[in-house]
Amino acid sequence: MSTLTPLRLSRAGLALGIAAVTLAVHNGIVTAFAVLYLPLVVEFGASRAEVAAVQSAVLLLGGFGAPLIGWAFDRLGPRQLIQCGALLSAVAFVAASRVHSLPALIVVYGLVGGLGLSTFGSQANTIVAALWYPQARGRAIAVADLGTGFGVFCFILLGQALVSAHGWRVTLCVWAALLVAVVVPLNAFQRLPPTASAVTGSPRPDEEAGVARAIRSPAFWWLGAMRFFGACAFPIMNVHMVAYAIGHGIAPAAAAAAFGTVSLVSLAGRLTTGWLCDRIGRAPTLTIAYTSAALGIGCLSMLALTGGQAWLPLCVVFYGMAQGSSGIVASARAADLFAGPSFGVIYGWLSLAIGPGEALGAWLGGRVFDVSGGYLPAFAVAVAALAAGVVAIWRTRPSRSTYSSTS
Repeated sequence: MSTLTPLRLSRAGLALGIAAVTLAVHNGIVTAFAVLYLPLVVEFGASRAEVAAVQSAVLLLGGFGAPLIGWAFDRLGPRQLIQCGALLSAVAFVAASRVHSLPALIVVYGLVGGLGLSTFGSQANTIVAALWYPQARGRAIAVADLGTGFGVFCFILLGQALVSAHGWRVTLCVWAALLVAVVVPLNAFQRLPPTASAVTGSPRPDEEAGVARAIRSPAFWWLGAMRFFGACAFPIMNVHMVAYAIGHGIAPAAAAAAFGTVSLVSLAGRLTTGWLCDRIGRAPTLTIAYTSAALGIGCLSMLALTGGQAWLPLCVVFYGMAQGSSGIVASARAADLFAGPSFGVIYGWLSLAIGPGEALGAWLGGRVFDVSGGYLPAFAVAVAALAAGVVAIWRTRPSRSTYSSTS
């Protein structure tokens, strides 16, 4: 990062800071669904799988909308894209606070809100970080992603307090107000580096050829597989961890605090992941991170197997150190392989794998509980998905059909 000129470094730092705050609000809102989950089950008298479908819709839109988001990013740039998406989400949350049926909540909060949220999530903000810091992508993406850790911690605790005091409807209105008051005005100052900004506009034939060349490469598909498996594993835990802990004797406030602390621990994990990415490589870093996540899931499982609550802090440490690792490693590897004038579109197509994986993971946790009365089989699926993700990242290698600005 030190190779930038002072003026460019100042602009890059501002862009990175805006991305971090935007990710804090975005991922805080998305992850805080964990504290809305049980109140929604009670409110609508539905099964856990049915209520989890609300979050699955949000996550599915985040993935299925990725190619369109990538196209819009390349055409409009991050400022207009993020501001419009934040306003759409705010309107959706206010509308969702007034619905009185679960199907209506899935449509308004899950689909409309999810579409808006997809525009200012990790996809747009990690592209900004990667383009500003081409020589230190892993660290730059990790710094921007620190916002996720802070945001999840704050929104989990704030969400639990709001839900306990005022209910989930008021909580959604607070989320809408934060989007309008923070994300929209802040991103008026978001910019891309001049070389990247110069390529926005109408698509050119060489850009379209670059997208086709990338999609034909084996590396593209292996990286997409890694994104799918990681996306499946973590929502199984993130959506259902609080409910699981409450079901095994942890008080709701303490369960929310533990989940929030996972995000604080993830601050160290994200920085470590970014540093390791640039030092030892993408695949070894993801292997270490996913091993840590699997150990954390094992510790959490011991709550059910032994009843000892001392396992919870160990879960917080091991699992927390792995939070955010998928996005950091995958974004850095994608930029290594495909950075260029059509990177936004290529990254969008890669991100198409995330939505189905996240939606499946969020729904699967609830479905397993409904069928078996417990979460342990779903936790086993999460560990298996992590193992598959490790295999995929080791298979993600450059080929003649890929191109990179760093090759």
